[in-house]
Amino acid sequence: MTASAAEQFYAELHSELLAEYGADTEEPWVGERLERVMARLNAVRQDGIPLVAHCLRIPAFTAFTTPGCNLYIARQLLERLSTDECAAFVLGHEVAHHDLRHLEIFHSWLDVLPKGTLGLAVGSLLWKVSHRLYGPERESQADQYAVELCLDAGFNGELCLQTFDILEHESLNRGDIDGVFGPENLLDPTDPGQGSLAYQAQRWLWSRARRYLPLRERREIAWAFYRRRMIERADRLASGRQESSTTL
Repeated sequence: MTASAAEQFYAELHSELLAEYGADTEEPWVGERLERVMARLNAVRQDGIPLVAHCLRIPAFTAFTTPGCNLYIARQLLERLSTDECAAFVLGHEVAHHDLRHLEIFHSWLDVLPKGTLGLAVGSLLWKVSHRLYGPERESQADQYAVELCLDAGFNGELCLQTFDILEHESLNRGDIDGVFGPENLLDPTDPGQGSLAYQAQRWLWSRARRYLPLRERREIAWAFYRRRMIERADRLASGRQESSTTL
């Protein structure tokens, strides 16, 4: 599919998604929160092309994005995000897929669609499987990029990372224990096979099949990244103060 045809495809898909599921204007706080958060995130991004977030009333607890300039978040997820920091982390994760060029995978994906395929069926497919296209490494990269972006935008990093508590609670409510902790048969700490090559291979296969790391592991990686970044930022600040006092 040519670049112009792909651009038209996503523009038409965007219009159909908003026409069928758009919830931006249902209540003032929805649009206001999305605009407020995205203004801060866009202000510190490097490419200078602003992204726009939209709320959809879809039967899913998710956020997703497509090539172009639009991000989407389900109304039921947005309602659960208690602070702008949590909303910023979720939206920042979707921004990351743009800025880290993860969306290039959609170019080959479009080529396998039957000509003329469009509409809400494609939209439904996107919000159900788009994150599974990226793989666990890219999803973890997006978490870390979101942390960095939120810090650059002046959000409280610890409040941003509380998003994982919300996601974990929702997953457990749905009975998705594996999604939080990993494959159940690998959770027994007394298993003598813990740490073996067979254990690692099984875990690797599970994460590739699931296309996500368990939430607990994603949270640990994101928190470790946040703590490391805070130390680095503090060191740079102290170094800058020292240089300033020296010149004076």
